[in-house]
Amino acid sequence: MSSLTITDKKMAKKKAFTPLLYLVSTVFLPWWISLLFQKSLESWVTNWWNTRQSETFLNDIEEKSILEKFIELEELLFLEEMIKEYSETHL
Repeated sequence: MSSLTITDKKMAKKKAFTPLLYLVSTVFLPWWISLLFQKSLESWVTNWWNTRQSETFLNDIEEKSILEKFIELEELLFLEEMIKEYSETHL
């Protein structure tokens, strides 16, 4: 009879352990995988972003040249507008 009780206790422990195993596998395992993936992905994205930020879009000479062309274009547009207004008022 004592061997039957030991078997019953083992079965009871096994029955109690199974729902805990399901709980861990359905809740904690996906959470852990997500956390692990997020941390590794975050470091990869941060590294990629920092690498990309170190590259300059324009150097100083190019930037100055583009700025000069923009100012020239702005002046031409302003001149065109002045000529248009002058021609409307004096013709």
